[in-house]
Amino acid sequence: MSWKNNEQGIALTMVVFILTVVTILGLSIITLSMNNVKMSSGERSSQASYYIAESGINYKMDEIYKELDAINKEASAEVFFQHVEEQLKLNEIDMYTDFEKSFNNQPKAEVKVVKVKKSNANSSNERDYKIISKGVIGNRSRTAEKKFSVDFTQNSSVNLPNTALFVNKNIDLLGGAYIDGATGINSSSQGAIRLDGGAKITGDIFVGPNAKDDIIDKPAYMNIPNKIVKLNEIKTFHMPVFPEYPTYPMISDELFIHNQWNTYEVIKNGSLYINNWMVNNYTLDMRENLQLDKIIINQNYTLNINIGNSNHSLVVNEMNMPQGKINIIGTGKLTIFVKNNITLGGGAEINSPKNPQSVKEKIKQLDIYYKGRNLTMSGAQKIYGSLFAERANITMTGGSGFQGSIVTGGTEVNINGGTNALTQIFYAPNAAVNLSGGGKIVGSIVANSFTGTGGGFVKYEKFHDVEDLPPFLGSSKGTISIQTQPTREK
Repeated sequence: MSWKNNEQGIALTMVVFILTVVTILGLSIITLSMNNVKMSSGERSSQASYYIAESGINYKMDEIYKELDAINKEASAEVFFQHVEEQLKLNEIDMYTDFEKSFNNQPKAEVKVVKVKKSNANSSNERDYKIISKGVIGNRSRTAEKKFSVDFTQNSSVNLPNTALFVNKNIDLLGGAYIDGATGINSSSQGAIRLDGGAKITGDIFVGPNAKDDIIDKPAYMNIPNKIVKLNEIKTFHMPVFPEYPTYPMISDELFIHNQWNTYEVIKNGSLYINNWMVNNYTLDMRENLQLDKIIINQNYTLNINIGNSNHSLVVNEMNMPQGKINIIGTGKLTIFVKNNITLGGGAEINSPKNPQSVKEKIKQLDIYYKGRNLTMSGAQKIYGSLFAERANITMTGGSGFQGSIVTGGTEVNINGGTNALTQIFYAPNAAVNLSGGGKIVGSIVANSFTGTGGGFVKYEKFHDVEDLPPFLGSSKGTISIQTQPTREK
């Protein structure tokens, strides 16, 4: 009996043990299954969050293409990109919620565009940006990003002739005026080209399509050995589009401390004053584009503008330089937008090179846009850079000098008295250009009419590279291209 009871006890223990093991295994399987379900659900939610982030980038990219297509492409590159960044609303978060619900939650994408530092700081026609998109579903989120670059190319509508001089109406060369190079005229009228005294043209003469032998009016004793070539058609010279001026933060006031006893308000109420011995050789460090009311320099003092290795712009109402100098420091490029007047006197100099070998680079370093009605250089002033005057009449006398391209929509250009304008192109298609008293232009002139007297001299010099021309000679409607990189998780 005792043995049977022991057997029954062992069997009961085994049954209990087996039931316990099965129960534990069952519970473990159930727990594992539940965890797998939770993990699977979490993974799906996480992956769905990333898809939402990608969708946010695609939404934003579509908007960017539409917005860029609508921006005015006749602006300068500087103004174009200012409009681009206004449309992109840099660093502002846009919310996209046009998604189907997922796991009973409404997905959303929080998207913003940020500016990326350019790899080529001297490229003024390209900007780099990045879209950052955060996809959110419930309490799960993932972030993706996509880099893209915008390139703006200005297309040239300016017809640049391969002549020393090309005009629309009349050429008058009198009293020793001399043109060294080919000359052209659209007119076919009798006497449209008048030569007298010791006037001379060394190159071919291009005349209107219907011109006859009487197009040149000359004394009987004067021999014209030049080849006369009829144009196949009239050449058209349009003014490039004058750019819209950008708007920048007004420069902050600055008290210059020379020493503990001497201070001077070098910047006050938005104007920069280099008119005291304490601020001679003052350096304006341009870490950003700036706007000023006036720049005043006199008594032969010097203003240094440090642009570093970047391109910067300066908008100013007036530049008043009775005497003085502006030096540009750095390897970048400075663009100055002048709204009202430029007054230059005495020996005022802007951007003069330290040696003859650097003249070309100094010219490429400075562009000046000018809205004033007149520009007069009447002393020993020197400017190394290029000028685009919207409507100004230009007078250069008394040994003044300009090295760089000049474009003006004005109706009069007067150059005399030993002036040297060493230009790549002097483009004044609406103007009567008068060159006299030993005035000299090296480059190529486009004008409505031309009068040369008293030893006035034009020497043709072909520009070697279109890239050497200032941007406003290529400021017709531009084209844009957008380069994108693959989307990746941040």
